Amino acid sequence: MKRTIAYTAMGALAAGAVVLAAASGAVMAQSGKDFFKGKRMTMYIGYSAGGGYDRYARTLGRHMGRYIPGNPKFTAKNYTGAGSMRLANSLYNTFKQDGTNVATVGRTVPLEHLTGNPKAKFNANKFHWLGSINQETSTCAFWHTSGIKTVDDLFNKNPIVGGTGVGSGTDTQAMMLNNLMGTKLRLISGYPGGVDINLAMERGEVHGRCAWSWSSVIATRKDWVDKKLVVFPIQIALKPHPDLVKMGVPLVTKYITKKKDRQALELILSALTMGRPFVVGPKVPADRVAILRAAFDATMGDAKFMAEAKKGRLPLNPVSGKEVQKLLAGLYALPPDVIKHAGDAISKTNNIKITKAVVKTYVHKGKITRIKRGGKRVSWKGGGTKGKLRVGGKTKITVSGKKAKRKALKKGMTCTFTVKGAQKALKIACG
Repeated sequence: MKRTIAYTAMGALAAGAVVLAAASGAVMAQSGKDFFKGKRMTMYIGYSAGGGYDRYARTLGRHMGRYIPGNPKFTAKNYTGAGSMRLANSLYNTFKQDGTNVATVGRTVPLEHLTGNPKAKFNANKFHWLGSINQETSTCAFWHTSGIKTVDDLFNKNPIVGGTGVGSGTDTQAMMLNNLMGTKLRLISGYPGGVDINLAMERGEVHGRCAWSWSSVIATRKDWVDKKLVVFPIQIALKPHPDLVKMGVPLVTKYITKKKDRQALELILSALTMGRPFVVGPKVPADRVAILRAAFDATMGDAKFMAEAKKGRLPLNPVSGKEVQKLLAGLYALPPDVIKHAGDAISKTNNIKITKAVVKTYVHKGKITRIKRGGKRVSWKGGGTKGKLRVGGKTKITVSGKKAKRKALKKGMTCTFTVKGAQKALKIACG
């Protein structure tokens, strides 16, 4: 059986589609206006702050409300766990199903139920998909001192890669490479997000990571590329990315030639079409879904949104919600043997050694360089390094030895920061 998965590249969205969506039902539009006016929308993000999913979601949230009747504001909230599987399960089963909760989950998460993961407590085909901001090419990246330079090293040197949890792209791609391609990757799984894996790479806890979107590499760590601090032995996609071709990085399809394995690969990598997906729960009323989809589409063509994305080095190649829904419907209709083989490729652990990640605690000293959101986000610099911290309600803060609240933190303060992983502030003690 021969099949191909079509990749639909959307450029600028047709203005007529937005007009049609707005005018297709006066009653529906009025209903949306009545509902969304005065509401607070939540943009849930299945990964930790600072990574690609986080940056795309926050950028979208700053603009999409202008295209929703009543112009509601979005509040971004990181809701991590199991590579965003926790968020998908909650959105499907426990979050309020009224249209005020929008989420972005890992692009491979929709495949987890399809391929039989028992921890996926949802049916991805029943979610209402609003669209995807970008289509992606994934890579495996390794720190320059790791000794991993070429594809051959993936077979011969037993490299260690970091992952964020069962069902996440970081984990499933490592399993896929071992199961379909025959590489000898080892996996340390359980990091809160990509930024934590990056820190683990720098500190030598892991050699590298897979399922790192090229858009995220450029948006968050372009300096690493420019300074040759990371090496890319393989790109993981069905079509090559021009940037990676120029760098001489080979495509995974070169090494997977058996028909059954190629069919499984195509199914798995179809997720790259919905590279940055946004979704609402299955019971959200149809009129509100239509309004949110129209707002998403309109935002993709918004000049201010596109300018901010360009400034943040966030590539835009959007896919509509209807296209994502159609793609998933097609995947669910595939022959059972193809689905099973793909599921085995991203779940069977007999070909990979998996160790649980230990997220370490670090102590840094430096000055506060920036404060955002009333002290919930703090940037610091000192000792030849710098960082960005998430300051939660449980973070212990002292100023001059006295207990203080986040609003007491000020730019220019010299502090000692106790941090779990890359960003979670446990203690901040300022003089």
